[in-house]
Amino acid sequence: MPLDATYYKGETSDSPDLTDTSTENIKNNLRNMMYDTSVTIVIISPNMKKSKWIDWEIEYCLKNNTRKNRTSHTNGVVGVIMKHNYDYSWFKSISINDDGCCPSSYQENLVYNIINKNRFIQNSKKYVCNKCKTVDTLTGSYIAYVEEEEFLANPTKIHK
Repeated sequence: MPLDATYYKGETSDSPDLTDTSTENIKNNLRNMMYDTSVTIVIISPNMKKSKWIDWEIEYCLKNNTRKNRTSHTNGVVGVIMKHNYDYSWFKSISINDDGCCPSSYQENLVYNIINKNRFIQNSKKYVCNKCKTVDTLTGSYIAYVEEEEFLANPTKIHK
């Protein structure tokens, strides 16, 4: 990562303690931290919906935000599926269609609605198979899902 890059790594031990502050103050702090970012990596985990803030962070990264004649544009978003109990079946399942395509399906109830509502927003649909309308994992969805091991092995693959 270039030295002049700005990134926000989520809440860490160095983050300000916002537990005794107002909801609006928390939202403003998150909005400020997300302002200069261009890519958001969301860890899809079995407990992600227990977070009070992830959906706000996703909301801020999906909006254009203008300050002092400068606009922070919509981020690219990648959902990295955490490996849990040695696999990804807690969230992802794969089926085989009659035509041989192997589409993946996901447990949408385990992620925030903002992710589900924004996954397939595109100007034109991009399919792996036009016959069964199977969407490509990386190019057919605005918020792409990728398994943790695949992401860690080749994090730049998502930039194709």
